[in-house]
Amino acid sequence: MADEWFRSPEWTTEAQADFEVRLKRSRASNRAQYLRIKGVRLRAAGNVEAARELWLRVLDDDGPYAGMQHTAALEHLGDSYAAEDRERAESYYHRLMRRPHLPSGTTGCFQISLAEVLLDRSTAADLEEAGELLGAWKEEASMPFPSAHFRWELALIRLSEATGEHAGARDAARRALKLVEQGPVFPRHKDVGLVRADERTVERLERLAR
Repeated sequence: MADEWFRSPEWTTEAQADFEVRLKRSRASNRAQYLRIKGVRLRAAGNVEAARELWLRVLDDDGPYAGMQHTAALEHLGDSYAAEDRERAESYYHRLMRRPHLPSGTTGCFQISLAEVLLDRSTAADLEEAGELLGAWKEEASMPFPSAHFRWELALIRLSEATGEHAGARDAARRALKLVEQGPVFPRHKDVGLVRADERTVERLERLAR
């Protein structure tokens, strides 16, 4: 494939040198995109640190078409730190939210991602912000994927439990179970957006729903 050089997960010394040569030869207006995509491939292959370095380079790119890549790179960086450095993840998500023209260039779930980070810490201020984020996502999102709405319901359950809203947790669990049972959204892409919940999660939802 002609574009394999920026989609390959290889990152040996030779692969890095080849990537840099090809990147230098490419059009300046495309470099931010190539850096971001290469980072995505590297993270998928388990090379998170290298991916982060490339995404930071995306943020330094001031090309005329780099704006959408900046937005996506900020989300990638936040996601990459969410499980190990919540403060850093929060910082990237907040930078993302200050970007214009959202959610262009993102997965459309960055508000849920930030809410999840805040719920991990769960101070009073965190819970308040998480509630605002989840409310905004539900109001603004035009997301067709059941998996995204399932994730939102799980976050709402966590918020409801943290604030003592047991009825809210129950109702969210019932909606989440319906999403688990929902069939394909797109006839030609039957696996896209489906909820994939493990047995333990389903059992917990069933307990909450009763």
